[in-house]
Amino acid sequence: MMSKYRLLSLLVVLLVFISCNKEDETTRAINVEVWGYNIGDAELETSIDTTIYRNFTTLPNKPVTFSKIYTFHASKKESALKIKDKTSGKDVFQQQLNLSSGKLELFFPFVYINGNELKIEIPAADSSTNKLSFYIHYPKSSDALDIFLQNETGQITYIAKNVKPGTWIHADYMPEEGFQDKSKSYNLYFTKTGTIDSWYFEDSELISKVGEAGLLLPKNVEKGLVRTYFVTPGNLQLDVIRLFKRP
Repeated sequence: MMSKYRLLSLLVVLLVFISCNKEDETTRAINVEVWGYNIGDAELETSIDTTIYRNFTTLPNKPVTFSKIYTFHASKKESALKIKDKTSGKDVFQQQLNLSSGKLELFFPFVYINGNELKIEIPAADSSTNKLSFYIHYPKSSDALDIFLQNETGQITYIAKNVKPGTWIHADYMPEEGFQDKSKSYNLYFTKTGTIDSWYFEDSELISKVGEAGLLLPKNVEKGLVRTYFVTPGNLQLDVIRLFKRP
């Protein structure tokens, strides 16, 4: 079922499209999103063709959260989406936007780590289970960690154990009883392997857990979903960034 947030976003795109058409029958609109992370010293600037979106400049060591409704002439078939390192002037990400596909939304994951783009590993969907993928960025430690959910009663369900940071981890996941209620939010924890209270990031519980409400983890008896995340400690919280289009 489509979320209220997603439905609202699509309605906004549609309203812009209708409004534009009243003025000019040849105007079209599409929502473009880039989500990810910027690790290092670079300050990133996003543009589509010749339009630079300075309000979406990404500072060093911050999430990339670009979302913009882009309008264009109906005769235009494609546009160039670019992300530039403002310091060096180098384009660090480029993507041609297919404007004739009929899609209302285009989504791109992008993670930039110390001058290099991280290859995003997205597993193939499996109709018998769900696929969860995590990339843990934490140069302070090479120790392994466990990833688990905990509900309001203290019940725990593991997503992955003995995970190595700095690499992709892929796990099959089906929600157990106690973790299926879509009206509830559970806590996602990252702990040192073999423990449930030895906090992995900065030895801090605050920076080693996050509420999963916005992560769109599978609930009920959902199957066939693919969810990919980039995980790194922020200034005062844990950043777990989705690298997939919101349903």
